[in-house]
Amino acid sequence: MTQNPRHSRRDFIQGAAATAAAMAASPLLAVPPAAPIEPIKVGVFGLDFTFWGIWADLLSPKGRYLGTSSLRLRPTQVWDKNLKKAQDFANRWECEVVERYDGMLGKVDVVLNGDLNNTPWQHLLLRPYLEAGTPCFIQRHWADTIAHLDEMLDLAAKHSTPIMATVPFEHYSEADTLAARLKTIGEIQSVFGTADVANEPHFHLPYMVTKILGYDVDWVSMTTDDVKRVGYLNINYGFPKTDKRRPFVASMNSAKGDVVSLMIVGDQGSISASMPGASNYYTRFFGQLVDIQKAFEKKAQYQPADVIRKKYLCLQAAYYSKTERNSSPVKVGTVPADWRLPSWDPNWYDGSEFRR
Repeated sequence: MTQNPRHSRRDFIQGAAATAAAMAASPLLAVPPAAPIEPIKVGVFGLDFTFWGIWADLLSPKGRYLGTSSLRLRPTQVWDKNLKKAQDFANRWECEVVERYDGMLGKVDVVLNGDLNNTPWQHLLLRPYLEAGTPCFIQRHWADTIAHLDEMLDLAAKHSTPIMATVPFEHYSEADTLAARLKTIGEIQSVFGTADVANEPHFHLPYMVTKILGYDVDWVSMTTDDVKRVGYLNINYGFPKTDKRRPFVASMNSAKGDVVSLMIVGDQGSISASMPGASNYYTRFFGQLVDIQKAFEKKAQYQPADVIRKKYLCLQAAYYSKTERNSSPVKVGTVPADWRLPSWDPNWYDGSEFRR
C-alpha cells in the first residue's frame, strides 16, 4: 500500500516537534545556556612614559576597538603618583582611582605596570602584588639592576606568581615564522635587522631576534649618540661557536621605513620578514595582549624566569658597553650586580610612597 506523502511529511514534523519538546523537558537532555565569560580586571600602573594611551584604547569598553572577542582584559583600577592624571585616565576609561600603589590589592586580577619612569622602583611597587599571587606584567627595562630583577623573580617563584616581561616584537607572527624556517637555511652566517624607532627604550628588535635565534648570547655592544633619545643606534649580539655552528653576529639598527625588517643568512639560503610602516599602529599590540591574557588567566608563566633574566643581562650589557666601555663588546653576565641602568628620572619617587 502506498503511503500518502503529505501524511508522511506531517507525521515527521509532528514527531520531530514532540521529540524536541521532550528533550527540553528532560533535565538530563536539556543543554543549559553558556555562562557569560567574566572580564579580567586589570590594575593600571603608571601614566607618564607609558603604553597605556594605546592599551586603554584597545581594552576599555569605551575604546575604539570595542567588540573584539579576543580580548577581555579590562582596566578597572588605576594608580599614578599624580592623582589628577590618574583621575583623568579614570574619567576617560571608566576606572576607579586608588590613592596608594598597593590600593588595588584584592580588587584586580592582574596588574600591568606600564611607566618607564617606574623602572628603578618596580621591585617596590610590585612587591605586595607578587606576594599576593597577583600576576604582574612589567614594562621595560624591567629593573635598574640585576639584583632588583632577581628580587622580583625570587618573589614570583616563592609565591607562585606569574611574572611577564616582553615587548610587542616578541609576539609578532613573523618571529614564529622565521624560527620555524631556520632549519631550511643550514648553518647561520649572519643576521641583519632594522626597526623604525623614536628612541632606544622602544628598540624592540633584539628581543624578537633572540626569540628566533635563542638566548645563548655571548657578548653585546651598543653604539648610539644618546642612550635616552637616539639619533643613531646600533646593537650587536654575538652568538658563540657551538658543536653545530660557527660564531655569528646579529647586527640591529634603528632606521626609518619598515616597522621591522630582518634577514637571516645561512650557508644554504636565507630567510627574511618585514612589517611595512603603514601597518596599523594600534593593532600591532594585539598579539602581546592576547598572550598576556592567555598566560595570566591560566596563572601560567609566559617565559621561564631564566629567559627573562637573560634578556635583561643582554640589555644591561648593551648599556654598559655604551656608558662604561666606549661601545666595546661586553660579555653577557659580567656587569656588576649593583650597576644601574640610566634612570629616566632619578627623582621620580623619594621613597615615602613605599612605606607600608
